[in-house]
Amino acid sequence: MKIKDCLWVQSPNLGGHVFRPILQALKKRDAKVWSLNDCSAESLSRLRERVWKSDEHVILQGLLGRELHALQPIFEQRKNFSVVLIDWWNSPFWFTRNATYQIFHNYNGIAVRTGRDSFLGPDRPPLFALPQNAIRYHVIGSLLRPAAMVVAPALNIPKRRQRAGDAVHAARLLYFPFPIDAADVPLRTETLRYDFTSMGSTMGLWIMRDPYVSASLNFANLYADRRRLGDLIWRFNGQPFAVHDRWRGKYNFLPWDEVCRVVQQSRFAVCTGGLHKASIPKFLEYVCLGTPVIGSGLPFEYPWLDQCLFHVDTMNVTATELKPKLEETLSLHSRLRENCLAVRDSLLALYNAERLLQLLQDQIDGQPMPPGYLKV
Repeated sequence: MKIKDCLWVQSPNLGGHVFRPILQALKKRDAKVWSLNDCSAESLSRLRERVWKSDEHVILQGLLGRELHALQPIFEQRKNFSVVLIDWWNSPFWFTRNATYQIFHNYNGIAVRTGRDSFLGPDRPPLFALPQNAIRYHVIGSLLRPAAMVVAPALNIPKRRQRAGDAVHAARLLYFPFPIDAADVPLRTETLRYDFTSMGSTMGLWIMRDPYVSASLNFANLYADRRRLGDLIWRFNGQPFAVHDRWRGKYNFLPWDEVCRVVQQSRFAVCTGGLHKASIPKFLEYVCLGTPVIGSGLPFEYPWLDQCLFHVDTMNVTATELKPKLEETLSLHSRLRENCLAVRDSLLALYNAERLLQLLQDQIDGQPMPPGYLKV
């Protein structure tokens, strides 16, 4: 199978700087791309006609759960597809079970599938969490959380059956890291205004469609660790630290260039992969912007992150314990920033979109994962 000969069916949600490099790299390879503009009957009918007239392999890229559900009737008999998973825990099991290849942006999906890790570590999200801002999806998810906990035991019964009947083929689980482009992380000299900045969302709510994740986590806040650390650091705003928190007060959407500017005005950026240890692009972006990270690392991915990170036990550290740690963090800023700058060029090369497409092809061809992407 050659990925350049496949038909890439992409979600309209793949806009923005995170996925733009992959789209551009596919164009350079003259790959065939189909944009699923919506799930209307007309749009689905055109796609059905396209894929059933050919035996080409289809790669479904970045589609939401509702979009995949809409596509299922097209592929139930045809099959011959693979699926690129972003938040894999949110994807319908029919597609992962029937896909030729499951392609994970987050390596934790492969680790969970192969029994090397659990979806969550020892820390659990709070039973209920109110959103910090009136974002519609966060409010709706929070309101649905009590009902989700009530029905979770019943929903877990078919999940157990699905896991028991799932044949895991490790060679068909592929790692496809998030890309980064130098143009999206320009190095600029900014006056330092903040000691600590929290830019990432503090609410991570999903429907757990994947059978390897308990239904008890439906609409649970998996970013509780990031929220807790941000809340603790905020206590020391002005006494004695300068703290910037995007989620305090009225939420305003910030263009990416403004996000970069604020991060580069900060000595440290708060960042975690959530309680589920996901390799979110912010780790890569912050380090390439020259700003070290305070938070928690990852068990499998980003081996370079440890030299650019001040580790904090986000779910267990107390405010009393945290203050001297923050002072220690600032004393290490110069060294950790130098580490960020030292690895920037190598990261831009490792996570170049064209190189990642070749990495994907090499795995399909049976070649081992090269060094630099995963911890040994």
